[in-house]
Amino acid sequence: MSISEKKKIELEKQRRQQILSVALGLFYKNGYKNTSMVDIAKAANISKGLIYHYFKNKAELLFSYQDKLDECLNEINEFGSAKEAIYEFGRRFLLREVDETGYIPPLQVYVIVFVKGEMDDPDYMDRNPLYQDFGQNYFGPLFEKGIEAGEFKQGDPKLYGDIYWHYLLGNVLETLDARRSSKKTQDLKKVISMF
Repeated sequence: MSISEKKKIELEKQRRQQILSVALGLFYKNGYKNTSMVDIAKAANISKGLIYHYFKNKAELLFSYQDKLDECLNEINEFGSAKEAIYEFGRRFLLREVDETGYIPPLQVYVIVFVKGEMDDPDYMDRNPLYQDFGQNYFGPLFEKGIEAGEFKQGDPKLYGDIYWHYLLGNVLETLDARRSSKKTQDLKKVISMF
């Protein structure tokens, strides 16, 4: 591969990341439904046509954040402790504020789109994390690992996973209200200690 090809690939990767970052900020601020591809192109300072070079539509752009979710899940599955892994996912997922660096929690923004019912395209509903038994499928195995290691009480790991996921979703709804109020999230470690 020539240097110019490498440079082209790197520039395309950077441009794609730029579009994703801008879109994330707009989805967080305005909501998915209230953000158009034109809005994203303008905020990214690129042409509308160029954005379609990278993403065929807004839904495809949104589902690019599934990669972030998958990366997080793969990373926490490598933790030695199931309890630490479950805590870390919850911590990342429930970040409330955009921090001083401008970081916006992509996992939360991605799921908020579904919680608010903004993604209603039938072609993509099979990828909606609210309809995939997400808690059972992703947290269930972690709870099972933790039960076997003595980190959690004996019980149904899939049920524990489902309960934990619904707790996180409830906090996301509270997070939406928290943008308007100062209500604090319960201590995540206390919640996890109930299992």
